[in-house]
Amino acid sequence: MSSTTKWTLGLDLREGAEGPLVFARWLHAKLSADGGPTLEPIHVIEQDQLGLLASADRREEALGLAEDAVARSLERTGDPTPLEGLRFVEVGTPEDVLADAAQSAEGLIIGRLAPRGKDRLRRLGAVARRLLRRLPAPTVVVPPDTKTENIGKGPLILACDAHEDSVGATRFALRMAELLGRELVLAHVVPMPYGWSIGYLPAESVKQVRADLRTGGERTLERWATKHGITGLRGIVTEGMVADELAHLAEREDALMLITGSRKLNAIERLFVTSVGSELCASASCPVAVVPPDYGA
Repeated sequence: MSSTTKWTLGLDLREGAEGPLVFARWLHAKLSADGGPTLEPIHVIEQDQLGLLASADRREEALGLAEDAVARSLERTGDPTPLEGLRFVEVGTPEDVLADAAQSAEGLIIGRLAPRGKDRLRRLGAVARRLLRRLPAPTVVVPPDTKTENIGKGPLILACDAHEDSVGATRFALRMAELLGRELVLAHVVPMPYGWSIGYLPAESVKQVRADLRTGGERTLERWATKHGITGLRGIVTEGMVADELAHLAEREDALMLITGSRKLNAIERLFVTSVGSELCASASCPVAVVPPDYGA
């Protein structure tokens, strides 16, 4: 890995939101054995925060408060070692600043609003949602309550939808598995329409439909892997609601990370088509990487 490679960290200084910082430091330590990459922490001081100090001539006070907040965040992680290269940015929205920084990065690490296992109306957060739409680089969304001890000990799981938008995610997953020395598992979920298992349908019929769907999914995954020259990896095929099945699989496998591709849907398309990547980022118990389809091309 080149020593010039960097990972950008969007630093959230709210209490209880240290997960991305913990994961970024863990990842940085694991990837630094061969001299890289660097970690670029960025905290954006938003205009409404500056406005709370009433006047522009109190900029130094705002920076001082931000530095104090960083120190408290580091203490809460249990590792108060100062963050090298930390930048405070006062101009621009968080999504603009982080998207610009991530253009030259291997990846971007950010947080979400909801802790693991919590179902909130706004689980992802506006900044994370906007960055996932823009996707300037592979973007890893980390639960805010992630701690070193609950970082997964298991494999990386690549969600394969057998479409071409999975190719970039596949390149990223293979690279990360090699660098981290972890198993990479291919996971394919065959969507099963809601209501197929309701009570008045014959149990044997439902069982047969599920078996047929799984068999078809296994063939689809095998063809896709063969087409892209992927061999020797464990494959798991299941059927059901895609995001739910992938999240459950990640828990069973104690996955380090879920990795999925993106169709880069715009705001209008998202009104009619579900983004599996966004659903996973909002609810999974482990970090989720959403990767642009052209990554590594």
